[in-house]
Amino acid sequence: MTEYTHQPCPYTDCGSSDAFSWNDEGYGKCFSCNEGYPKAGKSTFEWVADKYLVKKKVNNRNIEPTYVTYEGIRGLDEDVAKLYGIQRQLDDDREWLRDAFRYPSNIKYRTPDKKFYLKNKGIAPLDLFGPEFNAGSSKRIYITEGEYDAASLFQILGKSFPVKSLPSASIGDKFIKHNHAYLDSFEQIVYAGEQSDTAGLQAAERLYQAYPSKFFYVPMSKWKDANEFLEKGDGDELKWAALKPQRYSPDNFFCSTSEFLKILHEENPYEATPTGHTGIDYMTRGLVRGGVTFIKAPPGSGKTELVRFFERAMLETDDTKIGLIHMEEMKSTTLRCMATYELGVNVRTEFDQTESGVTDEQLDEAVVKATKDDRTIIFEMRSHDDPLKIVEYCRLACGVYGADYVFIDHVQRLTYLGGTDGATNILTQIGSNLAQLAKEMNVGIIVISHVNEDGHTKYAKSLEEEAIICLKIERDRESEDEIIQNTTKFYVEKNRPFSRLGPAGMVYYDPVTTLLSEVSYEL
Repeated sequence: MTEYTHQPCPYTDCGSSDAFSWNDEGYGKCFSCNEGYPKAGKSTFEWVADKYLVKKKVNNRNIEPTYVTYEGIRGLDEDVAKLYGIQRQLDDDREWLRDAFRYPSNIKYRTPDKKFYLKNKGIAPLDLFGPEFNAGSSKRIYITEGEYDAASLFQILGKSFPVKSLPSASIGDKFIKHNHAYLDSFEQIVYAGEQSDTAGLQAAERLYQAYPSKFFYVPMSKWKDANEFLEKGDGDELKWAALKPQRYSPDNFFCSTSEFLKILHEENPYEATPTGHTGIDYMTRGLVRGGVTFIKAPPGSGKTELVRFFERAMLETDDTKIGLIHMEEMKSTTLRCMATYELGVNVRTEFDQTESGVTDEQLDEAVVKATKDDRTIIFEMRSHDDPLKIVEYCRLACGVYGADYVFIDHVQRLTYLGGTDGATNILTQIGSNLAQLAKEMNVGIIVISHVNEDGHTKYAKSLEEEAIICLKIERDRESEDEIIQNTTKFYVEKNRPFSRLGPAGMVYYDPVTTLLSEVSYEL
């Protein structure tokens, strides 16, 4: 193919004299208007049709082959290609038209641009692709996802084991019924298909459901399929893996030594990030990932301020990301409170900002520093949201935005969005889903909850039960002593990861700066 550069653009709305690049295959592109050629609907100059000749597209499906060969087909030996009925079809100029795969009831074609089609469109193959291996010739049959892969694996295994291919990765009951007698005649069915894509996993799951006691698989580590192993010259590596297949289990079952060791070295249960508070960090090592931490207290006891104290601590680490939703305040209030901790003076409202002598520029700078750029993710519930939407938002915050911890303040507010009818059932569903989410994604979910006057959790008892850590906070708001009145005490009531229970220290709320600070105490 010859490329002609610095040519005039064919389009009238561009008119560049030298930004067009053209090749004798009939295609081009202008690097001034960034348009490709030819392009339907674009106005061109009169001279274009003679200067830039467009080759007519030829549908090679309608061309009958002049030559056929079994040589040079993706690394396959000629005798293997013949045995499997994989034929390369060529045109008059011996150019590659397509590859043909012979099925008992049809012929499947693959074009050079990787498109598949059937000779008889109305007859979808239900048969396995490959030679008619005698079921008594081996105790084991290998199944691949593609036709090339079946022939490749047969060749890799020394041409001594039966290997067949699925007609497609989307197999159903009809396929299983059609091939049941044949497949069931083998003691082992070994799947050697792609395991990195959804279709391949679904095919493996369907075969496993049909033959759970005899279904095995070949791990595909270095390359995605058997043909790629063959073409890359790594057939021996696949051969030894295929000769020692592993018993298959669904992706939520683990029953092999290799899986156990992988779990052991990849999972880190109950990772914790210090809060900066001596007492809590001693009792629970900080806020913990992999489960729900439940913080409960009566209204007005300083739960939200405590959460801000924790949020600040998380962001003081090197790379921890947090998601937060404070449902009883505006987003600007959340940001101003974060800036208050950064500045050390109260800027929670515009009035407080003025009183503290902080300019707008200083406030902006404090917010930027406090939120640590993209390490803070603030989200909110909308008035029309279903309460269960909180689970989806938490998954989004962790899975897409990378949050390591999510703070929900406070959980009863979720039920108030739709009224309190069925509030207990709603929070039960939310609790179980959040606990599962935390475990699956190895994140920490910190839930703040009100308790009634008698100390019982309001509507959220099940959430408390789902939590791995339960932290109760108390403050004597009726005390005449201002210091006692503004001192919050912590008690660890539940501690599944680390067992320590009991008093966990105190913090003091400074009504002037509106900041919390730890009150020292003996451990």
